[in-house]
Amino acid sequence: MMKLRSKIYLLMMTLIASSLVISCGIVGGGTTTVKIGLLSPQTGPIAVYAPGFEDSANVAISKLNEDNEDYVFELIVVDSGCDGTAAATSAQALIDSGVSGIVGAACSGATLGAIAVAAPAGVPMVSYASTSPAVTTAADDGYLFRVVPSDAQQSVALADVVKSMGSSNPAALYMTNDYGAGLGENFKAAMGNLCTEVGYDPTEGSYDASTLAQAVVDGGCDSVVLMSYATDGAAIMEELLSQGFSGSLYGADGLADAALLESFTDTAAVDGLVATKPRPGESSTAKSTFEAAYAAAGGNAEGIYTNETYDAVNLIAAAAMADSNDDLRDDLASLGSNYDGASGVHSFDSNGDVSGTGYEICDFSGTSFSCSQIWTSGGGVAGK
Repeated sequence: MMKLRSKIYLLMMTLIASSLVISCGIVGGGTTTVKIGLLSPQTGPIAVYAPGFEDSANVAISKLNEDNEDYVFELIVVDSGCDGTAAATSAQALIDSGVSGIVGAACSGATLGAIAVAAPAGVPMVSYASTSPAVTTAADDGYLFRVVPSDAQQSVALADVVKSMGSSNPAALYMTNDYGAGLGENFKAAMGNLCTEVGYDPTEGSYDASTLAQAVVDGGCDSVVLMSYATDGAAIMEELLSQGFSGSLYGADGLADAALLESFTDTAAVDGLVATKPRPGESSTAKSTFEAAYAAAGGNAEGIYTNETYDAVNLIAAAAMADSNDDLRDDLASLGSNYDGASGVHSFDSNGDVSGTGYEICDFSGTSFSCSQIWTSGGGVAGK
């Protein structure tokens, strides 16, 4: 009788232990935990885009845990504030928590601030949205990668779009941060002729949207190109509408998302805006797998940099699983050779950059957002 009771007791303990393992999400007997950090712009001028980035990362983590029995993947999300100083502080918090790598940041200045902390700690970063040319030349000791092309290329695409739409005398309003200044400088070189150009500090309270709009109106410009983020871009467009500007509106990836509408008081001001954003690659298993899972999770199919966020998470996870020397740089470089991801086929160059697959050309018709054209370096502007 005592033996029978002992056997029953042991069986119950085994069942309880199994239930605890399953309830903790450790399905499949995972023995190695891999922590991945995400620098998300939860506050600041592009906070409206943060939910899309976080949803994409969570989709990636869920699939990684489904597909890898020997590992448990954990996502740790912190706020970058779209700011170099804030991102550096958040990056340090991620490093202290033991992450294998950091996904991010979105804003270029935040990425440059964070890598200054991450590189000395030996923690790699893969940015999903930082496009400034300054990222290419950052002193990162080989720890910084990105799955989006440099704005040295986007500026050419944007200039071609402006010309193809019949605008010949545009104003350029650009932020004086790493992203805006780099894009503005390269756009000016690609366009060759500007009606007027004005740089401004995008920090809330540091710029006057009315004055910026007035410069465009006073210049008699036939169009305006905004190298801006959501908050400041919306404020400037509302002032342009208020001052009776009737020219064409253009923008870059900082404005190319349906969520931009959330930054407006008067959404009539966004009507007609044409904006570029990096183009996801051709149809592939990776792309369709992500997009189906993202849609099932309630994600916005037109959200910006969602495919790229998914790829960045997967690259760091794959590098962590392949690592044999506690240095993920060589693993990322190896994996990033013809990497077939949801955002396209990417190969990292010696600076951790990729060439990309071109750009989508998107527009707001009223409050409806769609992307019906593309730009490629070989074909220029064309229909999808």
